[in-house]
Amino acid sequence: MGVRKLFVIDSNTNGKGPVLFAWQPNGNYLAIAGVNRRVSIVDRQGKIYHQIALPGSGQCMGLDWDSTGETLAMLQQNSPTIPLWNFNTKKLDQLDTNMKELTFLKWSKTGPQLAVGTAKGNLLIYNKHNHKKIPIVGKHQKKITCGVWNTQNKLALGAEDKQLTISDASGDLLDQAHMKHEPSLIQFSDMKADERSHSKENTVSVNMGGKTLLLYNTTDQDNPIELAFQARYGNIVSYKWFGDGYILIGFSSGYVVIISTHLKEIGQEVNSIRFHRDNLTDVTYCAALKKGASVGDTCVKIFEMNDLSKMAETRSEKVELENEFGSLSHVEWTEDGQILTVSSRNGCVYGFLTRIPVLHDTYHGRVLYLTSLRELCVKDVVMEEDVARIPIDIEPTFVSLGPTVAAVGMNNSVWYYRYTESGAKLLQQRTYLATIASVALSHEYAAVFMEGKVILHPIEQSEGQDFSAMSIEEQEKNKQRTFPDKSEEANITSVAMTDEFLIYSDKAGYIHYFSLEDWTYVNEYRFDSGLRAIYPNAMGTRVVCVDETNAAYLYNPVNDQYVTVEKFSPSTEKVMWDNSTWGIFVGADSKNFTTFVYSPNTRFGATATAVPVQTPHGVPPTSDAAPNMTERPFEFSPVLCYNGKVVCQVTSGSTVTITLQTHQFIDHVLRLSGDHVVSAFYNNLSLNRLEEAWKIAATLSLTDCWKALGDKALHLLDIDMAVRVYRQLGNPAMVMALERLSTANEKNLLLGHIAMICKDFQEAQMHFQRSSAATLALDMRRDLMHWDQALKLAQTLAPDQIPIISREYAQQLEFRGEFQAALDMFQNGMQRVPEEDTADAETTLERSKALVHNKACHAGITRNTIRMGDLRKGYTLALESSDAELCQECAQIFEELKQFNDAAALYEKAGLYDKAVSIYIKETKALHQAGKLMQHITSPKVFKLFAVAKEKEGSFKDAEGAYEKAGDMDSVVRLNVEHLNNLTKAYKIVRKTKSADAAALVARHCKYQKEYATAIEFLLLAKKTTEAFELAQHHDEMTTYADVLGPNGTNDDYLAIAQYYENKGDFASAGDFYCKCEHYGKALSRYLQCGDTQISKAIEVVGKARNDSLTHTLIDFLMGETDGIPKDPNYIFRLYMALGSYEKAAKTAVIIAKQEQEIGNYRVAHKILFDTFKTLRQHKIRIPSDLKRNLMLLHSYVIVKTLVKNLGDHQTAALMLVRIAKNINKFPRDLVPILTSTVIECQKVGFKASAYEHACVLVRPENRGKMNEKYKRKIETIVRKKAKEEIADPEEPSSPCPFCNALCPDTTLDCKNCKNTIPFCLVTGKHMKSNDWSYCPSCHFPALHSAMETLTQETGTATCPMCEGTIEGSALKKVENPDPHEWHAPGDQEEAEAGVDRGV
Repeated sequence: MGVRKLFVIDSNTNGKGPVLFAWQPNGNYLAIAGVNRRVSIVDRQGKIYHQIALPGSGQCMGLDWDSTGETLAMLQQNSPTIPLWNFNTKKLDQLDTNMKELTFLKWSKTGPQLAVGTAKGNLLIYNKHNHKKIPIVGKHQKKITCGVWNTQNKLALGAEDKQLTISDASGDLLDQAHMKHEPSLIQFSDMKADERSHSKENTVSVNMGGKTLLLYNTTDQDNPIELAFQARYGNIVSYKWFGDGYILIGFSSGYVVIISTHLKEIGQEVNSIRFHRDNLTDVTYCAALKKGASVGDTCVKIFEMNDLSKMAETRSEKVELENEFGSLSHVEWTEDGQILTVSSRNGCVYGFLTRIPVLHDTYHGRVLYLTSLRELCVKDVVMEEDVARIPIDIEPTFVSLGPTVAAVGMNNSVWYYRYTESGAKLLQQRTYLATIASVALSHEYAAVFMEGKVILHPIEQSEGQDFSAMSIEEQEKNKQRTFPDKSEEANITSVAMTDEFLIYSDKAGYIHYFSLEDWTYVNEYRFDSGLRAIYPNAMGTRVVCVDETNAAYLYNPVNDQYVTVEKFSPSTEKVMWDNSTWGIFVGADSKNFTTFVYSPNTRFGATATAVPVQTPHGVPPTSDAAPNMTERPFEFSPVLCYNGKVVCQVTSGSTVTITLQTHQFIDHVLRLSGDHVVSAFYNNLSLNRLEEAWKIAATLSLTDCWKALGDKALHLLDIDMAVRVYRQLGNPAMVMALERLSTANEKNLLLGHIAMICKDFQEAQMHFQRSSAATLALDMRRDLMHWDQALKLAQTLAPDQIPIISREYAQQLEFRGEFQAALDMFQNGMQRVPEEDTADAETTLERSKALVHNKACHAGITRNTIRMGDLRKGYTLALESSDAELCQECAQIFEELKQFNDAAALYEKAGLYDKAVSIYIKETKALHQAGKLMQHITSPKVFKLFAVAKEKEGSFKDAEGAYEKAGDMDSVVRLNVEHLNNLTKAYKIVRKTKSADAAALVARHCKYQKEYATAIEFLLLAKKTTEAFELAQHHDEMTTYADVLGPNGTNDDYLAIAQYYENKGDFASAGDFYCKCEHYGKALSRYLQCGDTQISKAIEVVGKARNDSLTHTLIDFLMGETDGIPKDPNYIFRLYMALGSYEKAAKTAVIIAKQEQEIGNYRVAHKILFDTFKTLRQHKIRIPSDLKRNLMLLHSYVIVKTLVKNLGDHQTAALMLVRIAKNINKFPRDLVPILTSTVIECQKVGFKASAYEHACVLVRPENRGKMNEKYKRKIETIVRKKAKEEIADPEEPSSPCPFCNALCPDTTLDCKNCKNTIPFCLVTGKHMKSNDWSYCPSCHFPALHSAMETLTQETGTATCPMCEGTIEGSALKKVENPDPHEWHAPGDQEEAEAGVDRGV
């Protein structure tokens, strides 16, 4: 709620014209005087309380209340008397001054004096107590215009004679000063100084003609200070002192300026703001609100002055008034800051409510607070809705709220209202015998606290007698009681009430619980100091008690125990329990809210601690961590706390909610992100909200969060939660330990184990010793190796464990190097061994344990005896023990002490022959002793050590054997070369191990022996390539060098070899090595220098290089451009194949094959075409149609012999020959033989038409003479016979097309239905069938499965007619559901559709 208008007293009451007003010092009543010679007294609601009619015809020129607010003095124009109105009696008296032209009056701030000034400068001092008048004539020479009293009852006056006078209460002159201008607006105050003066209000400030402000210090009269301001501000129209020596100044042009009177700051403005555009007429300041106000431009401006440096940034409140009410002239606040009063020049006075009294009370989640001066509101802060509004007839000083009743009161009266959602009803008004401090309410009772007593009575009981005078019996009859009893001192300090109990505290330190149901005391407890205040929770089961020293305790009435509230601020004004979360309460001081957490069950018992400031994530706060405080804004009065939100009442009458820092982000976690989620986790953790923290940790999945939650759960003894957390962390050991604890039924055991888990071992020991299992303290100390504490505990808890603990302690002392103490402990640890009794199993077991224990102690005694210097005794004890482990330990000690003979003997005794031999060899040089033990040695290191020693001794053969067992083959090679002269073995070893060092050794020896080829080999093994090359070059062993180097050389190595051969004129070898080092240009040149012999290698080089220049060079050579001799076209074909130019290779292949075919080399032509076919298909390149056609024709020719001789299939052979005869022009060399065979085979199988057709070609003159005489007559007969009969070929068998299943003749390879080219069988030449499909295992060319089986049937194997590979009958597999498209080459479909002739 902002500033709102409270009342208006308009010109109907005051008359139209300027208005004067003055508030009573206590701010209860306002005096208003207008131009109608009537003074109205109005209350704070603007209601007229009384009106005073002034005598005579003069207007009122001044109003002033005395310091008690009892008497109002009025200055009337042209009247020698001063009307004095008494507020209590409402009587008007006349003070006759016997002076004329009165111009000024002012009551003293502290005394009964009234000062009255005249136009002639005279002064009258009137004392209202004794009615004495003191006239002072000539105080000033001219009209007195202004004046003021200070708190020391001194009077300062200003007059038109430009004089400033200061007088005492009797009018005697104390000081006088001359001003440059006529003084006005005189005020007393204190200047701000480094050292405060003991006298108060020792500075007089004077407005000097509206231009400057003079500061006249009565203690430093010779050094007045005159303050000037910027001309743009205009004239000074008003000013107010405030704070610690600050002045608020209003200027005519609308500016408000704040200055400080500190001597170091004089002349500097703290702040300046222009609040009004045209003019400003007055300013004022309210200390209670720390606010300022100004009037001008028909508006009121109210501005915050809590932080003077940020006034410009703070939003000011503006109240606009209607123009018809006239310009505003004066503004003033009541002392309590609740009402701001403004007057206008048209007879109006406005009252604005700027501050509501901060009164409130709570009941559970409901708040009762004052919304205006005469209205209360009951609000449910949980549901955020108003429950009821209660109109009242008074301005209360206290309020109280119960479940159905609200109480308001002032002084000694209380009004009780029953409230519902429909409204409020006054139950009764009660008057008590003393001023009431507070009231507490329950469902039925009211507890009224006054002057150290509490009266408890039913709320709706009528007023009766003086209950405090009743006896207890009489009070109980009326269900009414006074606390304490009449016989006791009235020393109650604080009262609270729940639904069941009246709770109060007193100065003696007692806290009392009185049951409202049983009407009797149920609990009483006394603290060491008197209690100042108590704050119970809603049920009264826990109470925060604050004592006289401002220390706080949290009291539990159930068990009469209390805990100190840690980090409780001594300046705490109020404590509020959180109504939604048990155990949370908030302390409020003037600047901060501090959140506290009460934990009834922790490792350390019940605690009440302030929530600490969050530390970096994962780091638990320390015990001295600062509390996590929430700043309390200025003038925010805390009411209650709910779920971490503090509801505060502000001076405007509304409520504001502040979220505590400790509760930031704990709600709506799903809406948060990043660090806010982590903050929400730690906030919930600090508030003991473990379930909420678990949910957040599950979303974060951060190890630090899980660890923090686990630690908190252990601290709060929440074992179930701790188990869940450590199970989530994957810590099975902790989970198992905690699950065992969950069944613990003894608190000290539980606390002990948790303290041990938290590494607080002293606390754990304390709890264990208090438990029924005190030996756990001993077990813990033993496990922690706290031996001194363990021994001390064992003396009382388990004396039989002392030897065992002594032994364990001795082992630790020995490990730390405290050998004497260890020796003593081992000796103390020896225990008596029970006599052997085979009949008693328990005795046998004890005896066995004792023997093992004493054996360990004996070993410790032996070791520490040696370490303490008694070597002989220790050596003897070790040997006598026959304990291999002890012997080893003692041997190590002797070795450390450099007693090597003893050490070696003990190692030998312990069976550690490696160690013994090492010492014999390295330290004692006893090779003979070492040699005896070598049969037990397996360590290569020891063998090598022995070998080195033997070599030094000159026993090279023994050294060789030892080196071999050690795996040091380089040393074996060295011995064979340098001493044993067994080079063959050395060479064999080096070639096997390929050791570079050994190879270098052998190479040096071979070089010395002039075995250069062998030397080169081992130099290369030794990675000495350069030396090997030089040796090969010098001794013409380059072939050896190259052979040994093989593929392991570098390009530089191969280049050097190539250059060597080039210089020697061996161009073929040079080309080989240029090719290896990737110098393809030089390699090609050297190959071409060799002529036709190296063309194949030249083609290989160009294929690797893929260089156009080299390619053209080689092509030019092959075409004869270089030497004029064209080379075999096969080279061109091979070149294209090497280059991957498969299409060109295909064309070349066709040309070459045609040439071979023309000269009758059909097998050669077939192979060329098939190899090209395979390569193109492998690279998925389109196969030229002429290549496919020629391959098919050649293959048809090739398989005729197989069909006739191997398969006896003359019909298929005839069909193949017919296919060839149709393309006979491609076989010009064998035209006559092929046609002759065709005629003969066709005649055999009855293809008479085909036989006749081709016989006619043969009998032509150009062919007739070339026919074989054997068949000549037969062929001629076929031709002649044709003329006598009709002949025709039988219909060729048909089978389905594998693509579309349409029937096609067996030898037809083009399907007329689907236009696809059908793959042909490599055995028969017929087209493939889907149900009879297989492949050649060698070339993967399709073949009819039945034909392949027939081909291999006789011998089980056969030669593939296509690739000439061997076909194993057992490897043949029939293909189910073959894909004919696998052999449908790219372009076949297009050629078929275009009608390309394949010659079939």
